[in-house]
Amino acid sequence: MLDRRTIVLADGGVRSYFALPPDYPDFPPMPPLFARPDRFFGDPDPGPFGSGRGRLSPEGFRRDRGESDYWSSLGLDGKGGGGGGLEGAQKRKFGDVDERDELARQRQQLMHYGNASSNPNGFLSGPGDHRGSDYLAASTSSPFRRNVAEPGRGMEDFRASKHLRVGGEHDGHSSGTKYHDVDPQALKKAFVHYAKLLNDNSTQKKVYLEDGKRGPLQCLTCGRASREFPDVHGLIMHAYNSHDLRIDHLGLHKALCVLMGWNYAKVPDNSRAYQLLPSDEAQANKEDLVLWPPMVIIHNTMYGKDKDGRVEGIGNKAMDSKIRDLGFSGGKSRSLYGKDGHQGITLVKFAGDQSGLKEALRLADFFEKDNHGRKAWVRVEPTLSGRDEENNVNLVKVDEKTGEKKRIFFGYLGTASDLEKLDFEGRKKAGIESRREYNC
Repeated sequence: MLDRRTIVLADGGVRSYFALPPDYPDFPPMPPLFARPDRFFGDPDPGPFGSGRGRLSPEGFRRDRGESDYWSSLGLDGKGGGGGGLEGAQKRKFGDVDERDELARQRQQLMHYGNASSNPNGFLSGPGDHRGSDYLAASTSSPFRRNVAEPGRGMEDFRASKHLRVGGEHDGHSSGTKYHDVDPQALKKAFVHYAKLLNDNSTQKKVYLEDGKRGPLQCLTCGRASREFPDVHGLIMHAYNSHDLRIDHLGLHKALCVLMGWNYAKVPDNSRAYQLLPSDEAQANKEDLVLWPPMVIIHNTMYGKDKDGRVEGIGNKAMDSKIRDLGFSGGKSRSLYGKDGHQGITLVKFAGDQSGLKEALRLADFFEKDNHGRKAWVRVEPTLSGRDEENNVNLVKVDEKTGEKKRIFFGYLGTASDLEKLDFEGRKKAGIESRREYNC
């Protein structure tokens, strides 16, 4: 029975209360509510994995459940008395031996994998978790992760970076690159598509070739949704490691490497070793991408200006006749014209098959052996003045028998890098193929 006692207050009032009898058993010690700040604010010592014994972690949940068991053992949880004191609470907390084994197993997984189950998105468990923004950025599942050392890199770049240092010298379809596990025909289609886009516009191509010196670069695959990259390396890392539109991004990666003269067959990483490709191999990769149907580009085919100031040049039929006189057949000539008239460029197109490619290569070799190929034209082109070309021995020769002046033609096989020299209609219709696939 409880003893009813009465006391008189200082203001004359009277208060009654009940006192426990002397033989009533003591209450077990109450758990300190605010002695553990991690009850509400996370564990102050999250451990190396941030795993946590915080309130939101499995262990914190079990710990709080244990405290509820304490109150229920006293009958103060609103569900009736439980009896048993602390011993009963411990039994309900741990259950039997199997439950303790399960707890040990989960703790082992926690130490090995981190607290993935309780915090799948990698966010901090509470204000008391002071790992800081670097932890949030580095979490492999956080939507805001980034590489602190390289702000230009994106989520997909960081996710795959752990795989980037295993490559060496490989061909384009070896297991060292990601090319081996995608459809080769789909990859080829994406590659030639982006090779054409990169070479189609001379201004755009120059922006990439200057490696970001004119300003940040954007991803052609991502389009308007693209973020900006400080240089081509950052763009290549993005393209190679992207999971969205994977084949398109890999095609862009390969096209960028060919444009820059870098090794697309080596896995790109931050050492940039993939950029170290011998110049002859880099040039071979560029020359492998030929315009299709195959064509030979012939320069210096103008005559001069008429009385109205428009440039005149050799016509299509006249050029066809000259090509036949040289012993080549199957080609069809088309001269290029601009606002000022003849541009001094004639395209000789051949059939879009292996025989046509071989005939185009034969004509290009003829000019090369006569020292009037691509390299010779690169040396002569800066001497074009528009005024004294008739007296330029590099452009005009005089027939010793007749004294007639004739233009010296320079010709070479058209490649993807020559797209900018074509007119709008020619660029629109032209395709790109690999010489290696035709064994030429």
